[in-house]
Amino acid sequence: MLKTCPGVRDIVRPEIILRTCPACGEDVEFFSYETEAECSSCGRTLHRETTLSCISWCKYASKCIADLVERKLITLSRAEELRKMAEKTNR
Repeated sequence: MLKTCPGVRDIVRPEIILRTCPACGEDVEFFSYETEAECSSCGRTLHRETTLSCISWCKYASKCIADLVERKLITLSRAEELRKMAEKTNR
C-alpha cells in the first residue's frame, strides 16, 4: 500500500531533463511535467517523450491539486497550470 500517490512526485519535485537541440547543439532543459521547450539559442521548439501524469487521467486530480496548495507544496500559479492541464486532457 502506498502512503502517497506516486504521480505527485513529478508535480511537487519536478526533475530537470536535458535534451540536445538537433539544430544548434545547445542543451535544452525540460521539467519532468513538460512536453516541449524552446531552445534559447536558436528558438527551435523541441519535444520530448511524454510520460503519463496522474493529472491527465486521475479523477481526483482537482482534489489532489487543492490538497497540494493547502499543504503549501505547490504555488497557486503552479496549481492553475495543473488545473488547465487536467481540464485539457480530461475532456
